[in-house]
Amino acid sequence: MYRSRFRQLCLVALLTAAAPAAFAQGASLDTATAAQKDAATKAFVKGSKASAAGKHEDALNAFKESYDAVASPNSHLMYARELVALERFVDAYESYEKIIVEAEAAAKLDAKYAQSGEAAKKEMTDLEAKLGFLTVNVKGNPGDIVRVGGKELPETKWGKPLPLMPGSVRVELVTSTGKEVSEEVALGAGQRTSVELDPNPPAAGGPAADTGPGGDGGSISTDSSTWDKRTWAYVAGGIGVAGIVTFGVFGALNNSKHSKLEDGCSGGVCPKSLESDRDSGKTYQTVANVGLVVGIVGLGTGTALYLMSGDSTEKKASKQPRKGRVQVGVGYQAVTVHGTF
Repeated sequence: MYRSRFRQLCLVALLTAAAPAAFAQGASLDTATAAQKDAATKAFVKGSKASAAGKHEDALNAFKESYDAVASPNSHLMYARELVALERFVDAYESYEKIIVEAEAAAKLDAKYAQSGEAAKKEMTDLEAKLGFLTVNVKGNPGDIVRVGGKELPETKWGKPLPLMPGSVRVELVTSTGKEVSEEVALGAGQRTSVELDPNPPAAGGPAADTGPGGDGGSISTDSSTWDKRTWAYVAGGIGVAGIVTFGVFGALNNSKHSKLEDGCSGGVCPKSLESDRDSGKTYQTVANVGLVVGIVGLGTGTALYLMSGDSTEKKASKQPRKGRVQVGVGYQAVTVHGTF
């Protein structure tokens, strides 16, 4: 019987040794015993030595051990600094947030802890340049699940800036009914952005944007049903004048480019630096030629219509005008007139 009992005790001892060590709950500053404070101090000193030697993983564990003995903002601050040294910036930022709260409460017991809170605020601000911050706004219902980078985001953090490492992150919403909504978000260092997850987005579409009179962008539409020959003469003449002006402007630009090419080119060969001037000159020449043709035709037509207007037949015809619509458009390389009569 004793042998059997001995075997049971040995088995329990082996299982206990194999189990991972769990962190103890740190005592508060005002309730910690002398033994707990002594253990926290020894672990703190061990962590400081490891940190000075560049053994940041060992220092991290030692400061965690100190904090688990007595929940002091000082050991927590050192723990956060080791996280920064190990480039675990997100964990460090979240630790700084907790330290600030802890330090404010501890300062009521001892004013020295206020310094830990101020240090945490400054170091947290410095860390923001290395992180991106994403605010996830959710239009969901109780029971919906939100994941950021594959990790579930507690509902208490919805709508609040979430520190993340820069890069692309996937944000997902799974509703209680099984519907899934996801979006890929690119975060830059020091950037703050937000994303909205809505399982029932508004329907696409809506009123078309107003593009101006007649909805035709660069065209002007007007009713020409009551126009007589005199009015048409003015319209044609105006188009002709516009063509002549276009010819003059772009002709001058072409001459300027031509003069520059004459000075810079030799034997019909131009350097590459003048190729853009050559192409621009060709374009100006084309526009000028089009403007000249439009000007001649417009002025000629306008003059003819003006001379034809004024006879008695025009007045009679104006009583029964033909219905029509004309559109005049001025483009980069052309002036256009089109309509129905």
